[in-house]
Amino acid sequence: MSKTTRVIRGAALAAVAGLSLTACTSLVAGIEVAPDATDPLCAEAMVAMPEEIAGHERRRTDSQSTAAWGDPAVAVFRCGVEVPGPTTDECVGANGVDWVVREEGTNWRITTYGRQPAMEVLFDGERVSSSSIMVDIGNAAARVPAEGGCTDPADAQVIPGVDDLDDRIPEGVAPQEGQ
Repeated sequence: MSKTTRVIRGAALAAVAGLSLTACTSLVAGIEVAPDATDPLCAEAMVAMPEEIAGHERRRTDSQSTAAWGDPAVAVFRCGVEVPGPTTDECVGANGVDWVVREEGTNWRITTYGRQPAMEVLFDGERVSSSSIMVDIGNAAARVPAEGGCTDPADAQVIPGVDDLDDRIPEGVAPQEGQ
């Protein structure tokens, strides 16, 4: 057998082996790309994504700045989502990263708080815990610098409203200077 024939056969064998390996790994397709997915900080977070979350292996995706774990997927990550503003939703800190937590039936959505671009994970709360998600993805999320964070309601300052002012000034009586 000539050297050229061996090289061609070797290349063909490598191509077939590559195709069979690719076929074993299912692709998670159609994840909606977040508006700011092209932010360079999303790339920083993506290179630090864990290969496993709570025993579920990472799968390939076809959308920029996304990741998924489990087959079928138990968790889907997107970087570049809308940055959450002030909220009364639960806000939890885990390993230096603050997350806004929203329960959506059996699914949960956690979104980084105080970081831009924001990142979110949608996951099946019956198959994986929020604490596992927050801890396992925390290192990647921390690649985006924090610009703020959760505030404990006990630390919030109460600003008097119109109703509070009405109680201090009797109706029909104008406040006098110096009072």
